[in-house]
Amino acid sequence: MKPTSDNQDTRKFLKVLILSTLGACLLLVSVNYSIDRYYVFHPQEEPFLEFLEPNMRALKTNVLKTHCAQFDAVIFGSSRAAAIRTGDVNRAFGVTAYNFGVATGNLPDVLARLEWLNAMSCMPQTVILPLSIDRLHFTGRPNDLLRKEHPAIVGDPAYRREFLLSYLGVDAFFSNLGKLTDQLMGRPEPRFRYAPRSGDVDYLWDRKLELRICPEATSRTDAVTIGHYVDYLERIGSLVRGSGSQLVLVWNPIPVMDQLAHLDDARALFGQFGGAEQMIYRLPPEDARLHDSSQYHDLGHYKPGLAAAVFTERAHHVPLRQLLNELQTLQNQCDAQNDSD
Repeated sequence: MKPTSDNQDTRKFLKVLILSTLGACLLLVSVNYSIDRYYVFHPQEEPFLEFLEPNMRALKTNVLKTHCAQFDAVIFGSSRAAAIRTGDVNRAFGVTAYNFGVATGNLPDVLARLEWLNAMSCMPQTVILPLSIDRLHFTGRPNDLLRKEHPAIVGDPAYRREFLLSYLGVDAFFSNLGKLTDQLMGRPEPRFRYAPRSGDVDYLWDRKLELRICPEATSRTDAVTIGHYVDYLERIGSLVRGSGSQLVLVWNPIPVMDQLAHLDDARALFGQFGGAEQMIYRLPPEDARLHDSSQYHDLGHYKPGLAAAVFTERAHHVPLRQLLNELQTLQNQCDAQNDSD
């Protein structure tokens, strides 16, 4: 009799174990899919406010999958590019623009997105590419839930499965539970305002900053990294111009002290890319707004008004040679000031 009893107990245990596992999996999938803190399963096109940042790569790619034919200009770049308002670009260039800037977006990301748009016969007539002299380093494809690349951009069926499973997994579950807790206990004040149909993002915070003109220290990027950066710029330019479109370069209006800190990098970059007569939109380095803390949310993100100023005057469209000379002149003034001190 005892062996039979043991078999029954084992079967009961296995049944409970299987049902418990299925129940846990169902709970995991249900919570992740319904709350969808990263906006992966429920594409959003209407404006919304958020305290937590969604996966903008997924959100914006889903919009362009459906509406790319409505836009003849696309703004690329990192989260800094969010400050470049599509309305300002539309007025400056007479286009209908979409802001495809994403968190930590770099040149490999831009090239992959352009290739994807080109494959859909949606290559924009105007490609707006902001450059940041303090962000020349590359990283691999982001694998965290906040910045995971959309499967349409990657184009690999195995990656598509891995992408979906990651947002149904344990890490996503705890992240979604955190959002649910916030909802039940009262939402925190929103930190972002999103307009998915245009790609515009408002940062609803300001941090206390102390900006100056002259940098306290300089920074130098190795020649190999700069070479890779130039290679991607040339590949992007070749693809854009080969499609009959124009590439518009923009010098991100980061604080002037950070521009001067990377003057050697600018000199090396400009010396390799497109020649000294390559044109770029920039604010003159001596512009007082470039060391005015009220123009920035934080050290890495400038405000829309400052971004718009880059396009307001044709005089802001200059050769790389002129920008480099302006930076060098300002650096000479800083050197003279340091010598006198």
